[in-house]
Amino acid sequence: MPNYELKKLAMNAKNRLIGNKTKDGQTSRNKAAVLNSNIKIKTISLTDENFDNRAREVILRDALDPIREVMDMEYYKSLSPNMKDKYRLDIIEKYLACKKKFDLEEERKTVL
Repeated sequence: MPNYELKKLAMNAKNRLIGNKTKDGQTSRNKAAVLNSNIKIKTISLTDENFDNRAREVILRDALDPIREVMDMEYYKSLSPNMKDKYRLDIIEKYLACKKKFDLEEERKTVL
């Protein structure tokens, strides 16, 4: 395949993703749909409350490996290597958010 054809295919694919019309006049999506596809929706569920409670207990105990203690090890063992990495990063992110929230609450208690 000549280089210009590859560039043409790549440009058409990019235009379809961002909602621009291709030379054929076709549009696959509008720009709002593309922008909305990157939005994360955060919901509060029972598992988040359980995680917050476990994280709070680990923070109060000042555990040596807090991330490992808040992880669901049975679930973690069942994951593929790539999914294990993603799960671990998600847990770290959630734990740090809980720790920050907990530290702010403790700071407010000491001020009062």
